Amino acid sequence: MTREGFPESPLEFGVFDWIEWSDAPAGEIFEHKLKMAELADQAGFYAWQIAEHQGTPLSIDGSPALVLSAAIQRTRRLRLGALTFCLPWYNPYRFYNEVCMLDHMSGGRLELGVGRGVSPIESSYFFMKSIDESRERYRETLEVFFAACGSRVLNHEGKYFSYRDLELYLHPKQQPYPPLWFPSSDKNSIEFTARHGYNTVLNTGAEEAGKLYAQYREVWARHRGDPGRHNAHVAAPKLGKSQHVYVARSDAQAQEEGAAAYRVWSEHLTHLTRRHGKPALLDVAPSSPAAVARLVAGSPDSVVQQLREIVRTAGINYLLMVFSFGDLRPEKAMRSMDLFVREVMPALRPGA
Repeated sequence: MTREGFPESPLEFGVFDWIEWSDAPAGEIFEHKLKMAELADQAGFYAWQIAEHQGTPLSIDGSPALVLSAAIQRTRRLRLGALTFCLPWYNPYRFYNEVCMLDHMSGGRLELGVGRGVSPIESSYFFMKSIDESRERYRETLEVFFAACGSRVLNHEGKYFSYRDLELYLHPKQQPYPPLWFPSSDKNSIEFTARHGYNTVLNTGAEEAGKLYAQYREVWARHRGDPGRHNAHVAAPKLGKSQHVYVARSDAQAQEEGAAAYRVWSEHLTHLTRRHGKPALLDVAPSSPAAVARLVAGSPDSVVQQLREIVRTAGINYLLMVFSFGDLRPEKAMRSMDLFVREVMPALRPGA
């Protein structure tokens, strides 16, 4: 029987990438990331998931659909998606069509992350006047998406968008639509994600994740029979934790190189808030406890031990790894991922 009535599933692995800026030509950055998607496909990872950001060195991925369409052509089994598509930045009708196109082009391999975007600064580039407006636009865009998925003709009258008798010639390949994701580091979102059965990924420490996922399981079980649940077509939600991982032959080498790259990543993450004199959204300084929670660096045996404890403490069934971050050279990120695939992942598989 499942824990607390929740449908437990075996641990699976994913790869997350911000697609960070560097001094390398943009074409080389994208090519490196796509090669990592190819390796993830060959190695049996569940999914490759990417960010969406604007105007920050944290990410040059201003259009996840473009990157995903390229990855679709270079993979065969790997599921692909954005964590997240920032819905206030989209026209709902165009967003709906792009999701349908990606789902069909991938043969039904799309995973659909949706949210309003964590950065008010980035939302201001799309003329969002307040957090309330971005929240309203997120909800209305999602409402239009659901309406379009369930009809041959779109009719919608809202605060920001209006559609009347708009004929729809595209629908998602996966029915009623691709699996939904709502990642968060906010404990207040757990009630929403669990009630609707969203797949989710937390950016917290393992102990905090364990508490939040115990809450998720309880809320999910209580609401699993409710009508109108957004992700009701997903029988066993993925409960994940994101984790920077760097594997090298020795602990000393991995910790030195991994920590240096993490420092650059943390500078990229806080670039906009520092530039605009705003408080940081997350405590990610290399010297902070959060850095210990976010970065696992070591030899293969050491990484196995660290990740095994994280999985146990966090109560997760999905481990979302960041292999390429900061100023890690592509060959080092690929070497780390290859070591993970050959010497770490098999040891973490159920029954190992």
